[in-house]
Amino acid sequence: MNKKKIYKSYIKFYEADSVNLDYIDDIFNEKEWNYLNLQNGPKRSIEAKKSLYFGKKAIMEFLDIGLDEIKNVSLLKGVFGQPVIATSLFLLMNMGISITHTDKTFGILLFDQLHPMGIDIETKTKYDSEFLENYLTESEKKMIKESDGVLSKEVFFSAKESLSKILKTGLTSPLEIYEISKVDMDQDNISLFYKNFTQYKSTVVLVNDEIRSVTFPINSTKIIEGEYQWN
Repeated sequence: MNKKKIYKSYIKFYEADSVNLDYIDDIFNEKEWNYLNLQNGPKRSIEAKKSLYFGKKAIMEFLDIGLDEIKNVSLLKGVFGQPVIATSLFLLMNMGISITHTDKTFGILLFDQLHPMGIDIETKTKYDSEFLENYLTESEKKMIKESDGVLSKEVFFSAKESLSKILKTGLTSPLEIYEISKVDMDQDNISLFYKNFTQYKSTVVLVNDEIRSVTFPINSTKIIEGEYQWN
Protein backbone atom coordinates (compact mmCIF):
# COMPACT_ATOMS: atom_id res chain seq x y z
CA MET A 1 0.00 0.00 0.00
CA ASN A 2 1.19 3.50 -0.88
CA LYS A 3 -0.97 6.55 -0.14
CA LYS A 4 -3.99 4.27 0.38
CA LYS A 5 -3.54 2.65 -3.03
CA ILE A 6 -2.74 -1.05 -3.32
CA TYR A 7 -0.18 -2.34 -5.84
CA LYS A 8 0.38 -6.06 -6.33
CA SER A 9 3.86 -7.55 -6.35
CA TYR A 10 5.28 -11.06 -6.31
CA ILE A 11 8.69 -12.33 -5.22
CA LYS A 12 9.93 -15.87 -5.69
CA PHE A 13 13.32 -17.49 -5.15
CA TYR A 14 14.24 -20.62 -7.12
CA GLU A 15 17.14 -22.99 -6.59
CA ALA A 16 19.31 -22.76 -9.69
CA ASP A 17 19.62 -26.55 -9.96
CA SER A 18 15.88 -27.17 -9.61
CA VAL A 19 15.31 -27.13 -13.37
CA ASN A 20 16.41 -29.59 -16.06
CA LEU A 21 17.31 -27.53 -19.12
CA ASP A 22 16.55 -30.46 -21.42
CA TYR A 23 12.83 -30.20 -20.73
CA ILE A 24 11.96 -26.51 -20.78
CA ASP A 25 12.22 -25.50 -24.43
CA ASP A 26 8.44 -25.32 -24.90
CA ILE A 27 8.17 -22.25 -22.67
CA PHE A 28 10.23 -20.04 -25.01
CA ASN A 29 8.98 -18.25 -28.11
CA GLU A 30 10.78 -17.17 -31.28
CA LYS A 31 11.92 -13.79 -29.92
CA GLU A 32 13.43 -15.42 -26.84
CA TRP A 33 15.19 -18.09 -28.89
CA ASN A 34 16.73 -15.32 -31.01
CA TYR A 35 18.09 -13.79 -27.81
CA LEU A 36 19.30 -17.10 -26.39
CA ASN A 37 21.13 -17.99 -29.60
CA LEU A 38 23.18 -14.79 -29.30
CA GLN A 39 24.68 -15.76 -25.92
CA ASN A 40 28.41 -16.47 -25.98
CA GLY A 41 29.83 -19.44 -24.06
CA PRO A 42 28.08 -22.30 -22.26
CA LYS A 43 27.93 -20.60 -18.84
CA ARG A 44 26.33 -17.44 -20.17
CA SER A 45 23.91 -19.49 -22.26
CA ILE A 46 22.81 -21.54 -19.22
CA GLU A 47 22.37 -18.42 -17.06
CA ALA A 48 20.30 -16.68 -19.73
CA LYS A 49 18.10 -19.72 -20.27
CA LYS A 50 17.47 -20.17 -16.54
CA SER A 51 16.71 -16.45 -16.10
CA LEU A 52 14.10 -16.57 -18.84
CA TYR A 53 12.63 -19.82 -17.58
CA PHE A 54 12.31 -18.77 -13.95
CA GLY A 55 10.98 -15.36 -14.99
CA LYS A 56 8.22 -16.91 -17.10
CA LYS A 57 7.53 -19.56 -14.46
CA ALA A 58 6.99 -16.82 -11.85
CA ILE A 59 4.57 -15.04 -14.18
CA MET A 60 2.64 -18.27 -14.68
CA GLU A 61 2.46 -18.87 -10.93
CA PHE A 62 1.50 -15.29 -10.11
CA LEU A 63 -1.28 -15.04 -12.70
CA ASP A 64 -2.26 -18.73 -12.69
CA ILE A 65 -1.91 -19.01 -16.46
CA GLY A 66 -0.78 -21.95 -18.57
CA LEU A 67 1.76 -22.72 -21.27
CA ASP A 68 -0.43 -21.45 -24.12
CA GLU A 69 -0.68 -18.01 -22.55
CA ILE A 70 2.95 -17.75 -21.43
CA LYS A 71 4.10 -18.48 -24.97
CA ASN A 72 2.58 -15.09 -25.86
CA VAL A 73 4.78 -13.40 -23.27
CA SER A 74 8.32 -12.39 -24.21
CA LEU A 75 11.04 -11.54 -21.70
CA LEU A 76 13.40 -9.26 -23.60
CA LYS A 77 16.33 -6.95 -22.84
CA GLY A 78 15.76 -3.19 -22.88
CA VAL A 79 18.30 -0.67 -24.13
CA PHE A 80 19.94 -0.55 -20.69
CA GLY A 81 20.09 -4.35 -20.40
CA GLN A 82 17.10 -4.49 -18.06
CA PRO A 83 14.54 -7.31 -18.42
CA VAL A 84 11.28 -6.16 -20.00
CA ILE A 85 7.96 -7.97 -20.36
CA ALA A 86 6.55 -7.65 -23.89
CA THR A 87 3.05 -9.05 -24.43
CA SER A 88 -0.43 -8.40 -25.73
CA LEU A 89 -1.98 -10.01 -22.64
CA PHE A 90 -4.04 -7.40 -20.80
CA LEU A 91 -3.10 -8.79 -17.37
CA LEU A 92 0.57 -8.03 -18.01
CA MET A 93 0.40 -4.68 -19.77
CA ASN A 94 1.60 -2.70 -16.75
CA MET A 95 3.80 -5.29 -15.05
CA GLY A 96 7.53 -4.87 -14.57
CA ILE A 97 10.08 -7.53 -13.72
CA SER A 98 13.41 -7.56 -11.91
CA ILE A 99 15.69 -10.62 -12.06
CA THR A 100 18.81 -11.46 -10.07
CA HIS A 101 20.85 -14.58 -9.44
CA THR A 102 23.84 -16.19 -7.80
CA ASP A 103 25.29 -19.58 -8.67
CA LYS A 104 22.74 -21.15 -6.31
CA THR A 105 19.62 -18.99 -6.50
CA PHE A 106 17.50 -17.04 -8.96
CA GLY A 107 15.28 -14.29 -7.59
CA ILE A 108 12.30 -12.98 -9.56
CA LEU A 109 10.34 -9.85 -8.64
CA LEU A 110 7.12 -8.91 -10.45
CA PHE A 111 5.65 -5.50 -9.73
CA ASP A 112 3.20 -2.87 -10.96
CA GLN A 113 5.22 -0.28 -12.87
CA LEU A 114 3.22 2.42 -11.09
CA HIS A 115 5.04 1.17 -7.98
CA PRO A 116 8.68 0.59 -9.08
CA MET A 117 10.78 -2.04 -7.31
CA GLY A 118 14.14 -3.79 -7.70
CA ILE A 119 15.74 -6.97 -6.36
CA ASP A 120 19.28 -8.25 -5.85
CA ILE A 121 21.03 -11.30 -4.38
CA GLU A 122 24.70 -11.43 -3.41
CA THR A 123 26.66 -14.36 -2.02
CA LYS A 124 28.17 -13.63 1.36
CA THR A 125 31.94 -14.13 1.29
CA LYS A 126 34.37 -14.92 4.09
CA TYR A 127 36.25 -11.65 3.74
CA ASP A 128 33.31 -9.39 2.79
CA SER A 129 34.59 -8.55 -0.73
CA GLU A 130 37.45 -6.38 0.40
CA PHE A 131 37.63 -4.53 -2.95
CA LEU A 132 34.28 -2.88 -2.13
CA GLU A 133 36.02 -0.79 0.54
CA ASN A 134 36.99 1.72 -2.15
CA TYR A 135 33.35 2.27 -3.08
CA LEU A 136 32.16 3.29 0.39
CA THR A 137 31.98 6.77 1.82
CA GLU A 138 33.52 7.49 5.21
CA SER A 139 30.03 7.72 6.70
CA GLU A 140 29.12 4.27 5.37
CA LYS A 141 32.35 2.76 6.69
CA LYS A 142 31.53 4.18 10.11
CA MET A 143 28.03 2.67 10.08
CA ILE A 144 29.44 -0.74 9.19
CA LYS A 145 32.11 -0.53 11.90
CA GLU A 146 29.57 0.44 14.57
CA SER A 147 27.04 -2.28 13.65
CA ASP A 148 28.73 -5.12 15.61
CA GLY A 149 28.98 -7.29 12.51
CA VAL A 150 25.38 -6.91 11.34
CA LEU A 151 26.21 -4.63 8.42
CA SER A 152 28.82 -5.30 5.77
CA LYS A 153 30.18 -3.93 2.51
CA GLU A 154 28.23 -6.62 0.69
CA VAL A 155 24.96 -5.63 2.41
CA PHE A 156 25.43 -2.06 1.24
CA PHE A 157 26.40 -3.17 -2.26
CA SER A 158 23.36 -5.43 -2.60
CA ALA A 159 21.00 -2.68 -1.51
CA LYS A 160 22.55 -0.24 -3.97
CA GLU A 161 22.36 -2.82 -6.75
CA SER A 162 18.62 -3.28 -6.20
CA LEU A 163 18.17 0.52 -6.23
CA SER A 164 20.13 0.83 -9.47
CA LYS A 165 17.70 -1.58 -11.14
CA ILE A 166 14.83 0.78 -10.41
CA LEU A 167 16.86 3.66 -11.81
CA LYS A 168 17.82 1.47 -14.81
CA THR A 169 21.43 2.60 -14.55
CA GLY A 170 23.14 -0.47 -13.16
CA LEU A 171 26.06 0.56 -11.00
CA THR A 172 27.56 2.57 -13.87
CA SER A 173 27.46 5.87 -11.99
CA PRO A 174 29.91 6.69 -9.18
CA LEU A 175 28.76 4.67 -6.18
CA GLU A 176 28.87 7.80 -4.02
CA ILE A 177 25.63 8.81 -5.74
CA TYR A 178 23.94 5.84 -4.06
CA GLU A 179 25.27 6.77 -0.61
CA ILE A 180 23.35 5.25 2.27
CA SER A 181 22.50 7.87 4.88
CA LYS A 182 20.67 5.83 7.52
CA VAL A 183 20.16 2.23 8.59
CA ASP A 184 17.45 0.73 10.80
CA MET A 185 17.93 -2.80 12.10
CA ASP A 186 15.53 -5.22 13.78
CA GLN A 187 15.39 -8.97 14.26
CA ASP A 188 13.75 -9.60 10.89
CA ASN A 189 15.54 -7.34 8.41
CA ILE A 190 17.73 -4.34 7.75
CA SER A 191 16.25 -1.15 6.28
CA LEU A 192 18.53 1.24 4.40
CA PHE A 193 17.82 4.81 3.31
CA TYR A 194 19.59 6.95 0.70
CA LYS A 195 21.08 10.43 0.79
CA ASN A 196 20.31 11.32 -2.83
CA PHE A 197 17.31 9.07 -3.52
CA THR A 198 15.10 9.84 -0.55
CA GLN A 199 12.01 8.50 -2.31
CA TYR A 200 13.26 4.90 -1.94
CA LYS A 201 14.37 2.52 0.75
CA SER A 202 15.82 -0.99 0.67
CA THR A 203 15.26 -3.94 2.95
CA VAL A 204 17.86 -6.66 3.30
CA VAL A 205 17.54 -10.13 4.76
CA LEU A 206 20.29 -12.70 5.26
CA VAL A 207 19.36 -16.22 4.16
CA ASN A 208 22.10 -18.76 4.85
CA ASP A 209 25.06 -17.49 2.79
CA GLU A 210 23.00 -15.07 0.70
CA ILE A 211 22.21 -11.37 1.03
CA ARG A 212 18.80 -10.61 -0.48
CA SER A 213 17.71 -7.02 -1.09
CA VAL A 214 14.52 -5.37 -2.31
CA THR A 215 14.14 -1.65 -2.99
CA PHE A 216 10.76 0.09 -3.18
CA PRO A 217 9.08 3.48 -2.51
CA ILE A 218 9.81 4.70 0.99
CA ASN A 219 6.17 5.30 1.94
CA SER A 220 5.00 1.80 0.99
CA THR A 221 3.79 -0.72 3.54
CA LYS A 222 3.32 -4.43 2.98
CA ILE A 223 -0.21 -5.50 3.80
CA ILE A 224 -0.33 -9.05 2.39
CA GLU A 225 1.84 -11.93 3.57
CA GLY A 226 4.17 -13.36 0.93
CA GLU A 227 7.44 -15.10 0.23
CA TYR A 228 9.50 -12.08 1.34
CA GLN A 229 9.03 -9.93 4.43
CA TRP A 230 9.23 -6.18 3.87
CA ASN A 231 7.44 -3.19 5.31
